[in-house]
Amino acid sequence: MKTSKTVNLQPPASNEAKAEDRDAMGRTQRKSEVRLGREVQARIGQQLRALYDEVVSQGVPPHIADLVRKLSDQDDGVA
Repeated sequence: MKTSKTVNLQPPASNEAKAEDRDAMGRTQRKSEVRLGREVQARIGQQLRALYDEVVSQGVPPHIADLVRKLSDQDDGVA
C-alpha cells in the first residue's frame, strides 16, 4: 500500500521581520518609509538646539557634582 505525501512549496508565514528588514535600533522598516528633506531636518535640529541650550546653560546641580567627585575619588583610591 502506497501513501501519498503533500509538499508545501510556499515558505512558512512569519510575523517576524528578517534581519535585513530592521534598522540599527532593531525596529522593523517599512518599504514605503517617508524620509524628511534636508530643510526639515535642519529646522528640527535648530528647534532641538534651542530647547536643550537652556538645559545645558543651567549646569550641573551641586549635589550631583559632589556625588561625581566622590565616585571619582573612590576610583582613584583616595576615599
